Amino acid sequence: MAKFNTFNHLEFNNTEGGLFLSYTNKNGAKVAAGLRRIFPSYGTQTAQCIELIEAGPLEGSIIAQTPKSFVISCGEIPPGTTTNQNGIAGIWHSANGDLVLSAPKGAVRIVAQDIQLISHGDPGEASDQGHVSMYATGDIRSKSTNVKMEARSDMALGGEKEVLIVTTNQMTLGGEVKVDEGHDYSTFFSSLGTGSKTPFQWVEFIEKFTKSIKGAV
Repeated sequence: MAKFNTFNHLEFNNTEGGLFLSYTNKNGAKVAAGLRRIFPSYGTQTAQCIELIEAGPLEGSIIAQTPKSFVISCGEIPPGTTTNQNGIAGIWHSANGDLVLSAPKGAVRIVAQDIQLISHGDPGEASDQGHVSMYATGDIRSKSTNVKMEARSDMALGGEKEVLIVTTNQMTLGGEVKVDEGHDYSTFFSSLGTGSKTPFQWVEFIEKFTKSIKGAV
């Protein structure tokens, strides 16, 4: 990376903090203006500062960092408040690109009276957007008074080992119901097994299923 010209560098500071103009930061980017606290030797890796990046890979960016908490408080009198709307207290808008909330050594919590996840992208094959995806190395846990899920087309529920659906009251299945039940291994050589398929029908079903998976890979 070429060295940037900072001949007009200025500083207005004392022993506690200062305003720094036209300088190069530790990442090699040129900073137009930086507001920085002069830290004693705390042994922290991050400073307490705000930088306006003028040149470099992050040109036009604002970098804010602190070794402790970053708190934004607003909304005591939010505009647009009506009887049905609480008003808009804050907006974080990205015209292009992703927004990432990262806490590699902590948790991300969203707490509100109502939470909405809205994905409005095009789910077509060309763009493959408009999805809401969840990935977890452990459990995906949900607990509420009621759970309501509706699909316009297909709904699939699968488990590699077991799928358990339990109710202490009544279970209702509507529409055409088709059951593909595996055969009891203890009666494998009998045509009167406990499953809805004979041993040979079940083997044929597994072969077709295996071929369909290989064809999709």
